[in-house]
Amino acid sequence: MMNVKEIKASHKEICLLLSEKKIKDSLDQIQVLVKESQNGDLIDNHYNIEFTYKNILKYTVEGITDPERQKVYNHLLRDVYHLADKVCDVLLSQYSGEFVYEERKEQGDLNFQIAIDEINSIWSSIELQKVVDSNAENKPELQTAVNKLFNQIWSVSAIGGANKALLREFVDKSTIPLHYKATIVGAINLSLMRDFSFDYIHLLIELSTHSDDEISARTLVALLLALNKYDARLPLYPELYTQLFMTIEEAGLQTLIQSIAIQLIRTRETERISKKLNDEILPEVVKMHPKLKDKLDLDNLISDNLTEGKNPDWEDVFKDSPNLMDKMEELTQWQMEGADVFLSTFKHLKHFSFFNEISNWLMPFYPTHPDVQQALFKEDAVFSSQSLLDGLASSRFLCNSDKYSLILSIPHMPGMQKEMMGQMFSAEIEQMVELQKDEQMLQANQKKLVASNQFIQDLYRLLKVHPQKHQFEDVFAQKMDFYNRWFFSQMLDDSDSLRDISEYYFKKNYFEDALEIFQKIADKEKNNKQVLQKMAYCYQQTKQYEKALCYYQQAELLGSQSVWNKKKIALCYRHLNDPQKALDYYKEAEKLDAENLHTQVSIGQCLLELEDFSEALKYYFKVEYLDPGNNKVGRPIAWCSFVEGKFEQAEKYYHKLIVTEKNKHDLINLGHTLWCQKKRKEALSFYQQSIQLPNHSLKEFIVTFMADVPYLKMHGIDSGDIPLMLDQVRYSLES
Repeated sequence: MMNVKEIKASHKEICLLLSEKKIKDSLDQIQVLVKESQNGDLIDNHYNIEFTYKNILKYTVEGITDPERQKVYNHLLRDVYHLADKVCDVLLSQYSGEFVYEERKEQGDLNFQIAIDEINSIWSSIELQKVVDSNAENKPELQTAVNKLFNQIWSVSAIGGANKALLREFVDKSTIPLHYKATIVGAINLSLMRDFSFDYIHLLIELSTHSDDEISARTLVALLLALNKYDARLPLYPELYTQLFMTIEEAGLQTLIQSIAIQLIRTRETERISKKLNDEILPEVVKMHPKLKDKLDLDNLISDNLTEGKNPDWEDVFKDSPNLMDKMEELTQWQMEGADVFLSTFKHLKHFSFFNEISNWLMPFYPTHPDVQQALFKEDAVFSSQSLLDGLASSRFLCNSDKYSLILSIPHMPGMQKEMMGQMFSAEIEQMVELQKDEQMLQANQKKLVASNQFIQDLYRLLKVHPQKHQFEDVFAQKMDFYNRWFFSQMLDDSDSLRDISEYYFKKNYFEDALEIFQKIADKEKNNKQVLQKMAYCYQQTKQYEKALCYYQQAELLGSQSVWNKKKIALCYRHLNDPQKALDYYKEAEKLDAENLHTQVSIGQCLLELEDFSEALKYYFKVEYLDPGNNKVGRPIAWCSFVEGKFEQAEKYYHKLIVTEKNKHDLINLGHTLWCQKKRKEALSFYQQSIQLPNHSLKEFIVTFMADVPYLKMHGIDSGDIPLMLDQVRYSLES
């Protein structure tokens, strides 16, 4: 008997084979599953499909021309996919104890009509009651009925045209609140993550132009995820993709789809942001807490002028921890971009019974939700304030799931913490609402983009945090490389669309992904200097210096005679161990910008590598003159001075260096300089100090020392004295 893991792995392998048009191999694997199922209909279906395919192969070998052959072949592929889906579903229904299969057994025959009629009936009753009771909408019966429909939609995939029409009419025409309808889209999404469904994809296409922003935004997210997963199948359904492309074209959804694609791609940042918060930012904040408490007067933070501005001491506090200030600014930037910065904060607040229902993980936040009302029932005016709840509902910075977590946790907070949070949150909500009003005026589709981003974050929490997350297919574990998908190239085939995605990858330092897209753009747009330069930079960052050099030089030939481009060419030559060619390009860059410090330093480094120490010194002195606060330039000046025999000058610079920082190499080199001046005791002392530094050892010292022996000999140190000095060092460490 096969287990659940084997069945799913086998189905995945069959789909991969079919995407590569390996029909016989896929039929062979399906046969194993069919035999396991012992289902007569599936056995017959497999036999008929294989018989048809053998005939197609026979006619092809015999050279019989059939103008319909491609159409027949595509239809056969569809049938093989369908058979693979069906047999996998039958086996999982038998062997799996996952929620969706248990739900099917409990519900029996699929009947959306009964569930929808029940919802509409309950809502009709509520509408009548609302005339005399404004809280009638909070009755749990409605939520229970919606949950039942949600689970039905999620647990099935083969719904048929009639049920599809029922769901379409329900979402379009039912008068129930829009947040319930939006949740239904989440159920369709979960079903499509598990199984392919022509009808569900067709329904999503129809709902993508829905008048409600929340519904249309969620629909586009679900549609993109489904199309990404089933891209290999889409060309087999011309009626589906024709409607898809017509809908997108007529509704002008290209820009919105492109933005949502970037939002989905951005989810790969979530774990990195959470790690940075937990490993870097929060520990720093904890360390600074006593100082913050005193300097920011935290005990008296709640005051009448709280909203007038931040404490002027804030930046002064961070002077002792400048890295934290940079990290906090980076965190703010992530938040403004829509990145998911709150996963680590709220993932531990999903233990409330509210989250026992899968549908609640994907429910838009609304202030009249029964669980919200129950949580705030005994709270004071701050949290029962309608303006605060409305502000929270419209806030873009928290996803719906986290908003529910926040409200549900309020009754469990200590009184003081609760009061402080309420006051601060009210002030922040006011500012956020104003900010969002300004942004919505500036950017079209802003509400849809906020809704889609929050839905993505809700889905992310369900798939990453839910106790039974193993029962879901984690779409976020897959690579969101839409630009490699057939459907995406058909919808957004212009370079501008690809460029936006490539620029996102480039900005976030995902250079391999960016490079892949830049190459596609370069194939379309020949001789685009900026694209060539960015390709070169991607190759450089991935340490492919020869390819980087090639593209930088191509950009140079196209007229990109910039200092930046020349210096990048020089840098590639340095990495390729050709300091002379690197020097030539740095000298060209120097002609264009004679005072550029980086260029001066780079020329000095090339001369150092070419062992032209006298000329290198000139450049390092120039850097010291132009940038007198740069102490680090003293290091190459000291070394070049030592090699050139200018011992007093070298000694002066090494003493300056070790005053500010005791570097093991500086101490060794100062020892060399003193020894060459016949100051053997002083030299021995500095050798000893270098070994005694943390993270240094006698063994490492000897390796460094022996590398410098040629310079010691050049300056008159007798070769016989060298082992004696090393033994003196060893004995000095023992005393």
